[in-house]
Amino acid sequence: MTGNIKYFTRLVMGLGWGSGGRRSKVAAAGLVVIVVAGSAATYEGDRELTARLASVVALESRAHHVSALFDRVEQEYEEQVAPIERVLLNYRSDDPQLVRRVAVALVREARRTELEPRLLLAVLLVENPWIDPGATSFMGAQGLMQVMPFHRGQWKPCEPRLDDVDANICHGARIFAWNLKATKGDVDKALLRYNGCVRGTNTPDCHQYPNHVYARAGRASVMAWGGGTMGASR
Repeated sequence: MTGNIKYFTRLVMGLGWGSGGRRSKVAAAGLVVIVVAGSAATYEGDRELTARLASVVALESRAHHVSALFDRVEQEYEEQVAPIERVLLNYRSDDPQLVRRVAVALVREARRTELEPRLLLAVLLVENPWIDPGATSFMGAQGLMQVMPFHRGQWKPCEPRLDDVDANICHGARIFAWNLKATKGDVDKALLRYNGCVRGTNTPDCHQYPNHVYARAGRASVMAWGGGTMGASR
């Protein structure tokens, strides 16, 4: 900007405006002030334009970031949630919103507990093939994964409401993960413990529980990841 002032000052004097007495000098000075003010305004305008451009670039960068996140969510849904959703729709086609909520909760809690989502799905289908969040067994087990009331509120961060979809699956996933750890990774024993079949005295045929879960898991794989429907046997 200083260079511009010097240039316009020389220009004014060169035109003879600065050599004709006091009035000419005042006029010349006035023109210089106008030029300086205009240059300053242009400079401020450039700064404002630069700031706006920087803001636009930042917004564009954020938009790309958000778009990338949406792409990841869409990919996650197609690879993990959608197959489980297709399975559940075979059992509860009248309530697709409930089905989606259950599918999302199964994938989320499986990830948090480092379990296979299809295994949790199979347990749920054995425990509650009607996909009824309000179901209660004759033994008092509640919800989608038939959690016993004494577990309520014992597993952080699960909410204590066992009739809630997310809270119930949260409890069920953590109970099974704990059983799996307690049995040193033995899935069969973990499933028996989940079913309360340690000695088998209360329910003589409860030792068949793992087989029922595996059957559901295999069926789920065919129905979901194979893209077909086989009809739900309850």
